[in-house]
Amino acid sequence: MGIKDLWSILGSFCERKPLFELQGKTVAIDLSGWICESQNISEYQVQPRMYLRNLYFRTCCLLLLGVNPVFVLDGKAPTLKYKTIASRNALQFKGAKPKSDSDTRKCKDRSRFNYTLKQCEEMLQFMGIACVKGNGEAEALCAHLNEDGLVHGCITQDSDCFAYGAKVVYKNFSISQQGAHAASGGSIDVYDIEKLKLNNGIGRNKMIALALLCGSDYNDGVYGVGKDSVLKLFNQIKEEEILNYLKSWREKDAYYKILEENVNDKTICTNCGHLGRLQSHNKKGCKDCDKTNGCVDTNYKEKLQKLKNEISVRKKSLEDPNFPNQDVIDEFQKRKDNVNHLNLSWTKPNLIGFVDFCRDYLQWEEIYAFGKFLPILTRWQVLNCPKNGNMQGLLKPDYIKKARNPKGTPSYEIIWLDEQNSFKNLIPEEQLVNVDLTKLLSTIEPQSLVEKTYPELVQTFLASKEKPKKVSKRKKKETDKEQPKKSRKQPQKTKERNIDSYFKKALINNTLEKANKKTDLECDLDLSSFGDENDSDLSDIIDDIVSRKPDYLKPHLDLIKKKELNDSFFFCDDNFDNDQEDMFEKTFNELCRKDSDESKSDIEEENDEINVTNKPIQEDKSDNDEDSFTITYIPLADRIKAKMNSANL
Repeated sequence: MGIKDLWSILGSFCERKPLFELQGKTVAIDLSGWICESQNISEYQVQPRMYLRNLYFRTCCLLLLGVNPVFVLDGKAPTLKYKTIASRNALQFKGAKPKSDSDTRKCKDRSRFNYTLKQCEEMLQFMGIACVKGNGEAEALCAHLNEDGLVHGCITQDSDCFAYGAKVVYKNFSISQQGAHAASGGSIDVYDIEKLKLNNGIGRNKMIALALLCGSDYNDGVYGVGKDSVLKLFNQIKEEEILNYLKSWREKDAYYKILEENVNDKTICTNCGHLGRLQSHNKKGCKDCDKTNGCVDTNYKEKLQKLKNEISVRKKSLEDPNFPNQDVIDEFQKRKDNVNHLNLSWTKPNLIGFVDFCRDYLQWEEIYAFGKFLPILTRWQVLNCPKNGNMQGLLKPDYIKKARNPKGTPSYEIIWLDEQNSFKNLIPEEQLVNVDLTKLLSTIEPQSLVEKTYPELVQTFLASKEKPKKVSKRKKKETDKEQPKKSRKQPQKTKERNIDSYFKKALINNTLEKANKKTDLECDLDLSSFGDENDSDLSDIIDDIVSRKPDYLKPHLDLIKKKELNDSFFFCDDNFDNDQEDMFEKTFNELCRKDSDESKSDIEEENDEINVTNKPIQEDKSDNDEDSFTITYIPLADRIKAKMNSANL
């Protein structure tokens, strides 16, 4: 409990913060508070030793967050607290009466509770956590550690930690994954005594005075005195003077008698404090205030209320002959422990001892206890293990499996290796059936810690993730480099192959066939080489072949000119004639003429007998427009029939 009503006074100065804000800090924890939160006598048979389970998982949460916990155990209870302990034991054990005198003595101390504390201390020692036992209350030692700067704050549920001298107190510790701070992994209430003193003027001395007046674990307080009247009294007195002021109440008995008579004097105006009643001053005025109507409104009325409150509190307090109880003041102010020699660092965890402990006390299987404890061992190793230190009882990092980012923290998943066989036969073989050992021996560690402790491991992982430069498999030919860039509108490669297959083969085959027959009247075109007349790509093929230089026809060009073949008739005008040159022949002859002029010298050297002649270009001009002409598409089949009929004639 602590000091009565203190938490409600401090409520407006509480800050709810996520647990990760404790990262890098050392905190003192009142172990009794955590045990009492988990301990419930009705659940012992359903869930034995729940306090051990909760203690382990809470401690793991702090360690993995980078917090260094220091657990403080209760020592011998103060004599002033025997009454409180007896009432708590009676409530906890449902009013069970002691069987003997020795049991009666146990009800007044912590004999039953100390056995529970011993179990918790044993488990914490396997985890390498520092456990400190003081000569008195655990919250007192927590406060002394905080006051001397050895820890950053105290985790406790007892408000009297402030009266012992604590600067920062953490309350309502939670690792719940629900609520506003679920993403951060838990939350905690933070109380800062400096902020309270600055804003409300309440410090350690006034908290001790509150314990004397309202009650605490060491006294019942003053009957009839509540929080509101005490706070009004605190507003009149400074922090440094409050305890001496309470002690002076008994010494200044005559002064307070006179003060009480003046406060209760009916002949004094309650508004201005001058002689005369308030009703008379309102009608006739006040001579001392130099007013003919009413009186001057001063602060006397507020002062009168404060005096009445102080007189009332004093009167009730002095009914207790021991008030103010000096033993209570000494309990809060005098130290019983010397904390300068304490070692609060996190030492090497003992995995084997922890597995055996959990098997005996928590009924955990060895493989389950091993999996739960492994992250604690590896985290200590990443933080503290030297490169060339003693590896007995430790693991060796084998390799980094992958990079991870749990809750926004850059981390590495590391696969560990028991190179020293420190944990051989720790887990029974029947529990390892169908178990992935790689997954069992993997933990997630922060990147900053791994880079500092195992830089070579990180370098190896990063090197394995680098992608090699892609080498082009296709080597460009010199001719490809010299060729100009193709225009955007180029037929696809498949179409180019179709052009070659259609015309190169068809024209050459027909030309050779006519040369062998030595006649130009027999025309049997290879229709399969040209494709069907409904072929959708035919117009594209024709446009492409017209725009290109037919270099592949050079070997047969002389033969074509010599025979003066005139078998191409794709487009004709309205006056169709078998001997008429069509549009394709017109364009083809122009291209041949240009090509012939460029390579004339070469052709003449090879064959001087060939004399290429081109037919004149014929144009069909209309009567209305001399610059236009009309063309009509004649189906291929009709043109072939007409050609064959003319040949037969």
